[in-house]
Amino acid sequence: MTTATATQSNHTANAPRIVNGFDLNVIEQAGAALAANPAMAQSTFRARTEWQGQLRSRTEIDSYDLGGQRIPRKHRIMSDEPVELLGSNEAPNPQELLLAALNACMMVGFVATASQAGLRIDSLAIESECALDLRGAFGLDPNVKPGAEKIVYTIRVKGSGTQEQFDAVHREMTTKSPNRFHIAQPIPFECKVQVE
Repeated sequence: MTTATATQSNHTANAPRIVNGFDLNVIEQAGAALAANPAMAQSTFRARTEWQGQLRSRTEIDSYDLGGQRIPRKHRIMSDEPVELLGSNEAPNPQELLLAALNACMMVGFVATASQAGLRIDSLAIESECALDLRGAFGLDPNVKPGAEKIVYTIRVKGSGTQEQFDAVHREMTTKSPNRFHIAQPIPFECKVQVE
C-alpha cells in the first residue's frame, strides 16, 4: 500500500459517519473511553424543588457530576395540578412530568440504538399513559394503591428500518434506558426530614 493510499484509508476511517445527527465515530470513541476508564462513567444528577403556593412547585437544576467533576447547568421545571384536582393548571402535574421524563429517556436510547444500527429515523414519537385511582392518592381507601398499576406506551417510528429491525431497537433500548429502569425496578429510597 502506498503512503497516499494509507493516508486516504485512514482519512476514510476517521471521516464522520452521520446517522440521525449522530457522528457514530464520536459515539464509539466515547464508549471506548468510558470502558477504558470506568471512573469517568460515574454520574450523579440532582434536582431541588421548592413549594410555590397551593399545589405549585418549581424545580431548579443547577449542576450534575460526571467523572468526579461538577458541571454547571441551568434549567427550571414548573409543576401544578389541573383545576379539577385542586390546582391552578399552570403547568404539567407530577405524573405528566414523570411520563415526559420516561418518554424523553427512552427516546434518547431509541435514537442512539437505531443510529448505531445504521437505521435512519424520519419521525419518532412516544405516547405514554398511566391510570390511577385517586382514592389512593387522597388516602380514602387503604386498599387502593396511590399510583398506577402499569404504564402503557406506544412508539411511532418512520424510517429506513423494517418492523423487525425497529422491534430489535426497542428491545435493546429497554436494557439501557435509565428512566425505564428506574420505574420498572424497585429502587430503595433514603430520606430524612430536616426541620429548619
